[in-house]
Amino acid sequence: MRTVSPAAFAIGKQAGFTLIEIFIAILLLTIGLLGTAALTTGVVRGNVQSRNLTTATAIAHTCFEENRRVGYANAGTVPPGGTNSCTGSSTVALGGVSFMRDLSVDASVSNIKTLTVTVSWSEGAIGTKSITLKTVMAAS
Repeated sequence: MRTVSPAAFAIGKQAGFTLIEIFIAILLLTIGLLGTAALTTGVVRGNVQSRNLTTATAIAHTCFEENRRVGYANAGTVPPGGTNSCTGSSTVALGGVSFMRDLSVDASVSNIKTLTVTVSWSEGAIGTKSITLKTVMAAS
């Protein structure tokens, strides 16, 4: 009978990782990283949508303020000898995005004008988005 030396016995019992354990660890790490990448993509897309919505709202508010500046009588028009940068439809380019702004004025109620601003823009594969804001001006 052959005797096994303690050194040879220790070599057979060495601790370590098998190839299968390493492949399983790599698989789990890959799944986790893919999930993180998908989450990051969604966050970036949400940030772009939020930025565009905020910009469109600012464009609409600027239009309202411009028409408040020219007053009730000239809202939606260019006053004689003056300026109004928000009349009708126009394109506003901000942050690499083209926003289409459309102002309509409803004066069907006596001494009241309702200004409606619709701002629309394209977000590529997601499609066209738009917001509509209204304000009321009264004769003073």
